[in-house]
Amino acid sequence: MARGILWIVLAMCSLLFVGCSVAIIHPPSAAAFMEKNEESFVRNASLTVTVGDIAYGENDERYIAKEKVGRIEHEDWFYKATEWPIEFSVSMQRSVGYFKYGLGLDFITPYIQAGFVCDYFGIMGWSNLWVWQQEKVEHKYFQWGGGVSIIEQLPIGKKIRIGLTQHWSRNGREDYTYGDAIGFGIPMPMPIFYDEIGGGGYVSFPLMETLRIGVEFRYGRDLTYKRVEKNSSDEDVVRDINRYSITASIIGW
Repeated sequence: MARGILWIVLAMCSLLFVGCSVAIIHPPSAAAFMEKNEESFVRNASLTVTVGDIAYGENDERYIAKEKVGRIEHEDWFYKATEWPIEFSVSMQRSVGYFKYGLGLDFITPYIQAGFVCDYFGIMGWSNLWVWQQEKVEHKYFQWGGGVSIIEQLPIGKKIRIGLTQHWSRNGREDYTYGDAIGFGIPMPMPIFYDEIGGGGYVSFPLMETLRIGVEFRYGRDLTYKRVEKNSSDEDVVRDINRYSITASIIGW
């Protein structure tokens, strides 16, 4: 067990020096966080698919900020927004009474999480670990990402659990620069953060004695950006940005 934790810590430290999208983060699995086991670590692997108003290989000009934010550009670089529709994350968590803490990786972003957990209620907070400035497009001096989620859970018997979630989070997407940021024509991904508020629900059920499956739905409304589109009259139409996510998790201990 100690060796496994050491490998995860070393992997996180290595990724901190990569400098590639190490700040971008999304809400972790609520179903995994609500699992309690004081005798060992709860391990989780999650796959999330997001649809809706995501920027995927398209020009960032279709997104406008509700409030003015500082944008840093290099005149010789070409910028292209990307928001990956598929996300993979892993984590290890430990319960101490009603308190729970853990660490994990959201793709290659190391993060920590902590909060309160009981059979019917939970409060989960999470944060990335890279808050100082690197090359970026917006939010020049601070690139913290994280959030908090309130979870209401209803156990059905001793095996099935269903829950509702409400969250506020500061998520991230990428703005690739094509130029001499890295060299050899390799693009440099820089984080663009946005505030999100939303909610969802989950169900978890046992697969084996020490293995569970969790399925979650999450809706998020972007509080930082709006989306600009053209109508039939070729006029700008500004509307809200909404994202919908489905997460499948394998939870074991």
